[in-house]
Amino acid sequence: MIRFQFRPRLLQKLSLSTLALGLVLSAGTQANAEPAAAAAAAATATPQRGTASGVLAKVQAFYDGTRDMSAAFQQTYINRVYGQHKVTKGALRIMKPGRMVWDYESDADPDFYVDDDKLWVIENDTRQVVSQTVKGNANLAGATKFLFGGQKLIKTFKVRLASDKLIKRFGVAGHTVIEIKPKEKNPHYKSMLLIVDDLTGRVDAFVVRNQDNSINHFELSDIKLNTGLDAKTFKYEVPEGYVETHQ
Repeated sequence: MIRFQFRPRLLQKLSLSTLALGLVLSAGTQANAEPAAAAAAAATATPQRGTASGVLAKVQAFYDGTRDMSAAFQQTYINRVYGQHKVTKGALRIMKPGRMVWDYESDADPDFYVDDDKLWVIENDTRQVVSQTVKGNANLAGATKFLFGGQKLIKTFKVRLASDKLIKRFGVAGHTVIEIKPKEKNPHYKSMLLIVDDLTGRVDAFVVRNQDNSINHFELSDIKLNTGLDAKTFKYEVPEGYVETHQ
């Protein structure tokens, strides 16, 4: 008997993380630019310097030429109401169009694979896998549009510089913190923070501020862009001894 129960919270976690990454990697008017040209544009992009829209423009310029990305991540989940504080680590891979892997170090944390319209959620400690189409989950489908579809952020989000309180909590030297809020209320999150390197426009951390006042703080390191990741590594093969459930 299959004891794995597909938990919506796992997909909520993935969709919010994906949406935040979509802000980081959303394509702009130079989506097909060569990486060197995009990097040069980022180095010189200073429109409305010191403003939230100016910082976001620099982020846009830096990632315009991004075809793939890999990084190590540390995720800190904090819910003060319930006294929860959990730190997890792992590796992240993204490749356009439509491929993504969240590979957590601990078997106690589920891994996520997205290959075009196919999603796998893997719980290694129970040897259970749930697969479904991305279109079959409204939250994740909406999130991937930002990551892979090149939607304009300004149409959906209000952007401003983060408050002094948030900067004190999440800020990093040499970075600017901007806050992005959806123009239409979202049932899961209130806003997201991007911690942006002042020199390059690269996003080195992001924070998802949930409606229940909990937060997910992601810190990226060892970031590599356009290294030519192999598309085959994004297609999950269910190992022998694992049970797969299709949803």
